[in-house]
Formats: sequence, C-alpha cells, structure tokens
Amino acid sequence: MSRLLRLALPALLLASVLTAQEPAPVDLTPEKVVVDGREMYALGFDKLSSFTYELVDVGTGATQEEIDAHLARDPVPEWVKTYHNQRVRLTGYMMPLKVENGRTNKFVLMRDVNTCCYGAVPNMNDYLVATLPGEGVEAIQDVPVDVVGIFRIDHRYEDGYVVSLFVLDGEKFLGPRK
Repeated sequence: MSRLLRLALPALLLASVLTAQEPAPVDLTPEKVVVDGREMYALGFDKLSSFTYELVDVGTGATQEEIDAHLARDPVPEWVKTYHNQRVRLTGYMMPLKVENGRTNKFVLMRDVNTCCYGAVPNMNDYLVATLPGEGVEAIQDVPVDVVGIFRIDHRYEDGYVVSLFVLDGEKFLGPRK
C-alpha cells in the first residue's frame, strides 16, 4: 500500500463516519398492490428490518427461563402481525438453498447481498426462508426479486437456538424487480 494511501485511508474512514446520517424513518403503513388481478400487501425488508430484534437463545448464553420470558414478551411488533397469513408481494435478494438443474424452490430472501455473502451477520428480521411449489425457478442472485406468497410469522427454536422468525409460502415468482 502506498504511503499516501496509508495516511489518507484513516482520514477517509473518519470522514465517512462523521458525515454518516441516520437512516430515514420507514413508513410502516401497509401498502396494497395488485398482481395478476389480485390485491395483496407490498412488503420489503425496508419494513421487516426496521425493528430491533433481540436475539435470545443458548448461543447468547440465555437459559430456558430467559428464552421463555423473551417469547412471552413477543418480540414481533404488532404492525408486523398485519401481514401474518396474508398474501404479499415480497421484495428481497435471493440466495438458493437447494438447486437442481439450475432451478430452486427453496431459498433465502434477504434484505441485501451483504446479509450473508459478504461477512455481515444478519439479524433474524433481515431474511426469511421462502419455498415455491414444483420444480422451482431459475436461481437469480445479486439483484432484488419479487415473490408472491403467504407471509407467516414463524418464530421457532430448535435445541435452544432461534432458527426462524418469518417464512414465505411462495405461490409465484415474479422475477427481478423492475
């Protein structure tokens, strides 16, 4: 690394921190859209990721009593429950979990490409597992895609670890976001 770059890099990083702005507030008002003549909610990770989800499981050192208390407090906000068991058009980035012949019918939909593949540890509300019936769709990565399906809150633990917060029972893959 050149001497100039070594001297300038810390200053650039400090400048980016000092000029960083708070993210704009997210409008949590449910929005309806029509897809193929059917009315449904438009939903994206701008909304789903907007609340703080506190991870409480054995991986964080929590006891079963602490996990039970966490569940009793119900960490999912009321406004998210508007979408539970409702048809939505969900926008996110696809990471296939199962690929056969270049097609996937089980994949993670996530807030952004940094959520998994480039080192950032995602929050539980930054992603969900989506499934589609049949042989699936072409695996498309690194661009936002739209999927229509039934959104469900599925706050689930296995062996003391949180393994799920949301799922999408996909009905139709709309493809890359236009």
